[in-house]
Amino acid sequence: MPGKVPPGVVFKSRFVFSKQKFSNYINYIDRSEAVRNIAYNLYSDYVGNYMDNPQKQPGPLPEKTSALFTATHNRLTPKEKEELKKQFRVAQEADSPMWQQVISFTNDFLKQHGLYDPESRQLDEGKIREVTRAAVQEMLKNEHMNGTAVWSASIHYNTDNIHVHIAVVEPHPTLRKKDFEGKKQYRAAMKRTTFSKVKSKIVNGIIDRSEQLKEINGIIRDNIVADKRSSPSSKDRLLRGAFLNLYSRLPKDRRLWQYNMNALHELRPDIDRFSRMYVQMYHLDDLKQLSSRLTEQQDFLKSVYGSGKQELYKNYSSNKMKELYTRMGNAVLKELREYDKTVRKLRSRPRGRNPKERLRHRKSLSKSYAAGWYNLRRAMNKNFENVKNMVAYQKLENEIERSDRENEI
Repeated sequence: MPGKVPPGVVFKSRFVFSKQKFSNYINYIDRSEAVRNIAYNLYSDYVGNYMDNPQKQPGPLPEKTSALFTATHNRLTPKEKEELKKQFRVAQEADSPMWQQVISFTNDFLKQHGLYDPESRQLDEGKIREVTRAAVQEMLKNEHMNGTAVWSASIHYNTDNIHVHIAVVEPHPTLRKKDFEGKKQYRAAMKRTTFSKVKSKIVNGIIDRSEQLKEINGIIRDNIVADKRSSPSSKDRLLRGAFLNLYSRLPKDRRLWQYNMNALHELRPDIDRFSRMYVQMYHLDDLKQLSSRLTEQQDFLKSVYGSGKQELYKNYSSNKMKELYTRMGNAVLKELREYDKTVRKLRSRPRGRNPKERLRHRKSLSKSYAAGWYNLRRAMNKNFENVKNMVAYQKLENEIERSDRENEI
């Protein structure tokens, strides 16, 4: 498909119960790196159908195979090989499944992140082993086989990609059995969550994105939402009308004043519009920076997961924007709750005003609603520069008023 981006990392897992496959893998353990290439197709369930797509396997055998490694050893001694073979034989006699797993990388992905030089064909095998160990540990943890499983792996090279083949068994199976074609077999299918967790472990082991993710969260939580919590909209001349409009439409039950409550379904779009207005007026630079960072993260996820039909890499950006408006919505609703407390407190005080004063007060409130909403509509119709000028002017006025009060004191 033109323009389609392949995933930079793929994790696949199958399982077999075949006695012949077990025996061939046990023999495979004994072979040298060079000779093991020839024995590869005897045990592997992936040969000829690699990654569920024969076109992805350019030849029947990989060009090169690394030394066999395990959770604790980079290269096995003859004694260690014998111990590994023994564990696989015990698993075979116990009818354990043998999980055959593949971690596959595109060469472009490895090159981009400094693990592979396509000209010299040099691979950072140490890093690949480290990532494989972390991935297998995550898989065993999620499948509740930590401490009971034995595994070994090797790195395979070819012209299309570089991949790691892993074989896992349980010498003393802990899985439940189920009926399969008239006989009992251990339930060997991995949970769906395992695949995503393993892949995440692989990717995070190669690329540390913690600072970029921290920056995105900081823009949302520290720059925008935290500032909203300390900036009362009820006293903002540009936002007061919309704020009071939201207040007048909230349900009577204050326990329902939470952004994701079903009771606010119809009001939620207006809360979002209020939040967007606030962000565009006071945090336009933060919004632009957030958009840029989300685009960078989206491009990164696209390079990892590929641009398949579902385009799942886009979910991160949309989820982060939802998070922004959920947090903003709850900040607005929290302010509305505080405002409501103040209103109820004032209403509960003894009425000191005479009827004429109360009438003037009601008219003043009505004008405040109307004027505030009019100001909001005007602001929304202006371009961002005009809005920023209005905000700057209001801040200047506030500073002058504060200075006057200090001088009076």
